[in-house]
Amino acid sequence: MKKLLLLTFVFTLFACNGGDDDNSNNQVSINDDLVGVWSGTITDSEGTGSTADQTLTFVSNGTCAVFNDWDTGETYSATGTWSSTESTVTVNWDDGNTDTADYELSNNNNTCVITRSDGVIIIYTRM
Repeated sequence: MKKLLLLTFVFTLFACNGGDDDNSNNQVSINDDLVGVWSGTITDSEGTGSTADQTLTFVSNGTCAVFNDWDTGETYSATGTWSSTESTVTVNWDDGNTDTADYELSNNNNTCVITRSDGVIIIYTRM
């Protein structure tokens, strides 16, 4: 399903970490350069050719959200938590799925190129 593909990306997207299972107060590592709202276009991996305008939001408190507006008229949204290193972002979605992807910032940190684990590359622009 294209909605599951989106989750697989994200974060592909930009992604996040839910923290420790023991709920300790350990700091979650985030790259502040990722904080903000990002926009890009994704393609359905099921081969239908459908595309979606995707909006990713990374908040400095470690929460994140994604919204897809598919060209078929469907929409999808999810929330979670995120963490990052200087080159990898991990998202723990509220539904229990986790996505990790490599990223590279450019254009004065206004462009983010995400490379998902399946090799799909998505280009996001800071809004």
